[in-house]
Amino acid sequence: MTYHPVSNLFGVAAFLCFLVLAGIAFAYAIHMRFGQVTLGKRPDVRWDEIPQRIKNVFIYVVGQKRLPRNGYLYSGVLHMFIFGAFMVLSVDTINFILDGLLNIGAVVRRAEPGPAFHLPGSGTYYQGLADTFRFLCMVGLGMAFVNRTVIKPKRLPLTRDAMYTIFFIFGLMLFEVMQQGFDMALNPARIDEQPYIWFSGLLARATTGMDEGTLKLGYQIAWWGHLLNLLAFSNYVPFSKHSHVFAAPPNIFFMGLGPKGQIRKMDLTFDDEGDAPEYFGAKTLEDLSWKQLFDGLACTECGRCTDNCPASLSDKPLKPMHIIVDLKHHMEDRYKALHSGEKIDLDDPKWHLTTPDNKGVIDPDVLWSCTTCRACMEVCPVGNEHIPDIIDMRRYLTMGEGAVGHGAEQALKKMDRKGNPWGLSKNEREKWTKELDFEVKRVTKEPAEYLYWVGCAGALDARAQKVTQSMARLMKKAGVDFGILGKNESCTGDSARRLGDEYLFQQMAEKNVETLNKAGVKKIVTHCPHCFNTLKNEYTQFGGHYEVIHHSELLSQLVQEGKLKPGADGDAASQKVVYHDSCYLGRYNEIYDPQRDLIDAMPGVTRVESERHHQKGLCCGAGGGQMWMEMDIGQRINYVRTDELLETKPDVIAVACNFCMTMVDDGVKARSQEEKVKVLDLAEMLDRRTGDVPADAEA
Repeated sequence: MTYHPVSNLFGVAAFLCFLVLAGIAFAYAIHMRFGQVTLGKRPDVRWDEIPQRIKNVFIYVVGQKRLPRNGYLYSGVLHMFIFGAFMVLSVDTINFILDGLLNIGAVVRRAEPGPAFHLPGSGTYYQGLADTFRFLCMVGLGMAFVNRTVIKPKRLPLTRDAMYTIFFIFGLMLFEVMQQGFDMALNPARIDEQPYIWFSGLLARATTGMDEGTLKLGYQIAWWGHLLNLLAFSNYVPFSKHSHVFAAPPNIFFMGLGPKGQIRKMDLTFDDEGDAPEYFGAKTLEDLSWKQLFDGLACTECGRCTDNCPASLSDKPLKPMHIIVDLKHHMEDRYKALHSGEKIDLDDPKWHLTTPDNKGVIDPDVLWSCTTCRACMEVCPVGNEHIPDIIDMRRYLTMGEGAVGHGAEQALKKMDRKGNPWGLSKNEREKWTKELDFEVKRVTKEPAEYLYWVGCAGALDARAQKVTQSMARLMKKAGVDFGILGKNESCTGDSARRLGDEYLFQQMAEKNVETLNKAGVKKIVTHCPHCFNTLKNEYTQFGGHYEVIHHSELLSQLVQEGKLKPGADGDAASQKVVYHDSCYLGRYNEIYDPQRDLIDAMPGVTRVESERHHQKGLCCGAGGGQMWMEMDIGQRINYVRTDELLETKPDVIAVACNFCMTMVDDGVKARSQEEKVKVLDLAEMLDRRTGDVPADAEA
């Protein structure tokens, strides 16, 4: 190939010069980014379960599982076109660079340059695949341009960074097509021999017969353009928000593999007070892990997390994407200051992640707005972990500064003193049993197959007690051998942990695990999804290993086995029912179907879905300790969610969580719909259809 650009000394010198300079610049960029993420000093080793991590890369990176889901079909498809091209054409990029290097050897030997180099299997039909993906990539880039400039979704602001990236990639595709097309035009036989190279072949057919010198010049311009664009883009990406091009695959590889509902356990054991740290939680970058900082490099700034955040949707200051991006920018500023010789005083609030008086990087109201519903993490295409960042900073505010947000400190004090956020006596926990016409076992005195973990709300809240009684009656009817802890039961500590009081949570967890293990408990049925998640996923950190089942799962199973046979509701021959997904049951534990199966098994019931349901369901607004806060910023989340549920015009809004019951019920009353729409737990619905319910048990 006498027209190859690297076929003389000038070409060799230019090629090597560009390659070496770009390589040095890229090495510097990687060194800089490595230095930035290692500002996070908290150990976080993630080399376990390598097969699963590799599988995740194939599912979420190669397969792009999260991209077109949850209402993002357009942007998902365009990204799949572009990313698919990157995967396929990465082999061609290797061919391209190796071809240039091999031609250097030919020049040194003063030999004639040979045919273009291809890795084994990357010639012939692979070139047809690569050519097709060049076309798809250009289509995807056109869609991306329209998305940014015409459609303009609120979550995607128009930035120069985005435009630069679109034009960089378009340039790469254009120069590759030109290079391939001119090469085929210089070797016309290839046009008919390789019809599968159809896209570049269009250019080849259009230029066949042109002056040979013009075709050679066109090929050489395309070749150098390809090289310079490739090297420039490779060095632009690490410094831009599109660093996710390189960072996303390893970020997926290192994503958390533990239970979704499990928060990192802090080591709070110290030999003496002198060994205790000055503070707890994340005060500065050093208190975060490398992975928490690496999330910033992987972030695509697509805004999906913010788009699905209930706090953001209700006009609160939390924008999950901004937490990741703000930490990234703070990391960059810190690194720059460190390497410019600036003296860094870690007592200066400007280097703090958050402060009670909002002098740090993150406004505390941003952190307290979070319901920990996990919607942000569920939709993030690159596996970023927003909630651990928020919890770590809450831990600093709560345990380090004693600054719990929006009145929630009262609930923490009551949990500490009385073992429940209402501050009621433990003797109150058994009162609900007095309205039943049968005795309920106490597992501390008499063993039972199932421990019914009633929960604080189920035992102490007047409305929730009706649900507890329905559940007890249903288990009795079905012949389930169950018992309760009664006054020996205490709050699981879910809210304490998520409000940042890890010390209180660990105290409660250790005490509860000791009680459960002493009573010989093996199986637990819970009502509250928060209790369910804590008992199932977090008590394992304290030696509590139990088979935990949610009440909706057990009831669905009992109906399927014929042990409970629902009939018609005496109050209504037919009912339209919409089910509200609990975040801690759905997104955290992927339990969606038993509740719906249970509703579908009830005669006369027509089940409908709200616009947001299953994994996209909107939080009721109570999680993350919000149940105990009085936040008057923006709209109330439960009103936003209730409005969505009411849009289906239901007769009943079904729930499977006492927190959801309270929040949705308040929303229905606020909309003056309580006479038209009932808010019922699934246990109540089934209880009404399987026997006579006492009049005073009606909700």
